[in-house]
Amino acid sequence: MKKFLLVLTILLGMFLGGCGNSKSDEKVIKIGGNAEYKPYEYLEGNKVTGFSIDVVFKIFENLGYKVEYTNMSFEGLIPALETGKVDVLTGLTPTDERKKFVDFSDKYYVGRQIAIANKSNPIATVEDLKNKRIGVQLGTLQETLAKNIEGANVVLYNSFTGAIMDLNSQKIDAIIISGEVKNEYLGNNPKLYEIGRVEDNESKGIAIVFPKGQDELIEKVNIEIQKMKNSGELDQLINKYFGE
Repeated sequence: MKKFLLVLTILLGMFLGGCGNSKSDEKVIKIGGNAEYKPYEYLEGNKVTGFSIDVVFKIFENLGYKVEYTNMSFEGLIPALETGKVDVLTGLTPTDERKKFVDFSDKYYVGRQIAIANKSNPIATVEDLKNKRIGVQLGTLQETLAKNIEGANVVLYNSFTGAIMDLNSQKIDAIIISGEVKNEYLGNNPKLYEIGRVEDNESKGIAIVFPKGQDELIEKVNIEIQKMKNSGELDQLINKYFGE
């Protein structure tokens, strides 16, 4: 009887240990983003949502990961990735400068960059942005584009909210912003209007961001991006958030 109880205890311990291991072996991916960029990435109450969220979460869930999201400041995204606070970032434009520090997946969306101004201080065309005060979010592709405009006085902001406030009060002359994001701001700020498209000659589109040395994972993610394109699922999400 004692031997039987001993064997039973060992088997029970092995069973319970096995259950514990299955939970600890669950794959978790820590995703970092900046949820102030509607419709790409934004908060509805306490829940993060948006185009990039739907795309990136779907990709890693298809790869068998449990997703954990951290909302942080835009300028803190790449440092958080480099120091291991997060494993990937939802999406950035893969510029040559950023490629020095991080790696990118294939692009999952290609957008456009738009300049907007105040009706009280109208600017006729994008070419007239020369020598103007242009507001942009720190560390974005728009910052690079603004600095390429002849004579521009580039004013940096931690978020577009501050830039919009200054444009409304005419402290700056214009803002460069993603074409998919500008509708939200123009709808809520009737004094503002679209000047036109700012040509991006460097690197259009957004891609998932990885620390250096994650080639195997990037390859798997690229396969999932292509699957979403082939199935039409990516187009459905584009239509959902950006319209036809």
